Amino acid sequence: MNFLAPALLAGLAAIAIPIVLHLVQREKKQVVAFPSLMFLRKIPYQSVRRRVIRHWPLLLLRALVIVLLAFAFARPFVPGADLAAGASGNREVVILLDRSASMAYGDHFDRARQAARGVVQGLGANDRASLVLFSSEVEVAVQPTA
Repeated sequence: MNFLAPALLAGLAAIAIPIVLHLVQREKKQVVAFPSLMFLRKIPYQSVRRRVIRHWPLLLLRALVIVLLAFAFARPFVPGADLAAGASGNREVVILLDRSASMAYGDHFDRARQAARGVVQGLGANDRASLVLFSSEVEVAVQPTA
């Protein structure tokens, strides 16, 4: 497996964020007034708080989300496997051409038409193509062909 953006795997370092937040998270202490402890308050008290990880499933879920996001942004792929074409190698291609007023300016529509022609010329013998023209309405100009 390779990655299209392997530099984004540096985001795996962000897995430390939920772990640190989990360790720093403090539970609030409840003060209970107890009469016989009045004299003990005058004694200096030091609390040693152990760093115990609690709620393991929550911590693992947070870390897993970070890992999955980092892998998703790195865009993994399997080299040599053309999964988009399917097992048989046949492709269904739909070409959409914009006929709105903005495409009439200059040679935008002609360039789009030439690009569509290039896509059609690059199709294989078993591929199928259709042409859809759209502006405010949609018109299927060419049905899927063999």
